[in-house]
This record gives sequence, C-alpha cells and structure tokens, in this order.
Amino acid sequence: MKYQYHDLSPSQFEDLVIGICQELFGISVQGFTTGADGGIDARFEGKAQLFPTIFELWDGVTIIQAKHTSGINRTFSESDFFGSNSAKINLEIPKIKKLYDERRLTNYILFANRRLTPLKREEIANEISKETGLAKKSIYLMGIDDIERYLKR
Repeated sequence: MKYQYHDLSPSQFEDLVIGICQELFGISVQGFTTGADGGIDARFEGKAQLFPTIFELWDGVTIIQAKHTSGINRTFSESDFFGSNSAKINLEIPKIKKLYDERRLTNYILFANRRLTPLKREEIANEISKETGLAKKSIYLMGIDDIERYLKR
C-alpha cells in the first residue's frame, strides 16, 4: 500500500501527520495555521497515549514537525535535507534549541515523506541532541516507511 505522498500539498501532508499524531499522542494534538511557525507545525502537551511505547510514554511538551517534498524517492541523506547549512533539518536545529532552552519543548518528532536508513536516523538524532541539549531518547524521526507501516496498521 504505497500512497503518492509527493502529490500532497505541504498542508495536506501536515494534516496527515496531525491525524497520525492524534492517534499516537492524543486527540488534543494542536495543529496551527500556515505561516511562520518558529519550528512548530503541531504541539501536544501531556502524556502520550501510545508513543514511543506503552511502557515508556513521552510526557511533557511534544513538538511535531512535518517536512514535505514533492520529489519522488527522496531521502533524509540528501544535502537539501540534512548536512549543509541550508538543509531543512539544519535550519530547524536553532529553533529546536530555542524552544528547549525556553522549556517549551520536552520531545521532538519530525515526519518527512522521505526514506530513512538506521544510520542516517542515528546521525541526525545525534546532531540534534548535540546541538540542542535535547536527550536522544526524546527525538524521533519518522520517514516514509514508518508512515506507510503506521497507516497499514
């Protein structure tokens, strides 16, 4: 069951992500209107219903980001997404740090309609943790394969 996520608009992808997060965290996941977001596409405050596991649920303020691309077969490894000063994730890191420093973020989850390998997941999570002070266990990256598996479920 492969959906054509690249055909969605960024706001449609964000709505899909918010719907998934309402199932994982709770109905009170709050999405926001299009515009300058300061690194917040959606937000949840409280104890998650199901995430990351029912034995160790995230608690606190979870910031949710949705990064959409209209490209097909894109990956987290590409330089427009991570690893260069102008890459999408690298531009988000100062926003994450500011939210964390202001105690407005406890957990961070990023969704992208890109493929994610375990090595790249580790590298990106390490970089976000190192640059922001956020614990690695409080960072989750969800790629296209994870989204597919979740929707199939």
